[in-house]
Amino acid sequence: MVAAAQLSREDRLLEVGPGLGFLTEEIVKHAGNVVAVEKDRTLARHLMDHLSKVRNLSIVQGDALIAGKLGCTKLVSSPPYNISSKLVLFITRNQFDLAVLLFQDEFVKRLTAKSGSREYGRLTVALQGFARTEIIMKVPRSAFYPSPKVDSALIVIKPRTDLLQIRDLSLFEDLVRSLFTQRRRRLKTVLMKYIERRYPPRIGSLLALLDMPEKRVFQMSPTELVELANKITNTLQEVK
Repeated sequence: MVAAAQLSREDRLLEVGPGLGFLTEEIVKHAGNVVAVEKDRTLARHLMDHLSKVRNLSIVQGDALIAGKLGCTKLVSSPPYNISSKLVLFITRNQFDLAVLLFQDEFVKRLTAKSGSREYGRLTVALQGFARTEIIMKVPRSAFYPSPKVDSALIVIKPRTDLLQIRDLSLFEDLVRSLFTQRRRRLKTVLMKYIERRYPPRIGSLLALLDMPEKRVFQMSPTELVELANKITNTLQEVK
């Protein structure tokens, strides 16, 4: 994980959920500054006692997903798996140069899924619209103690160089969230119901004229979904 993060003394790094600090002890040797945010009070207190002499380490007791990126440029974590989805959305809403994360293997398959596949969903679109994900290595359950019931995978997330230009992020996220509640239905059917719920009849009639691909929702690529959201945004601005 340390090697994959390509750390230097210029880096200010965020670690989410450091736990007992095993990873923390390694990354402070290579990064300029490390901010470790631990939600559990007992673990945070342990870290403050155990690593109190480390000068380039700041330990924060709290929720990193609420605290924000805290001026950090990179993120390296082996987080609790129950916050995986929220952490990915946190990454998409904050600009990190790089993130190195250890996630459950099945979850990683969702992040790296292709459109039209069984694993492809809202979270896939949310991440792939902003970043590229590379699987560094698989980590078997036997590598942990106590051994969990699932295998894991180490990934690197980097911002896309060809960043998709989303004109209205809130509209895009709302649209994708709504469409993927019925991911296997035809796009036109689901989209029309979305338009009827969200917009008054006059605007809805204009949006109904949009050119829509003849696909099911889960067959739409992140690029196509961005283009669709931008068309809706443009139409709304024209109405105004």
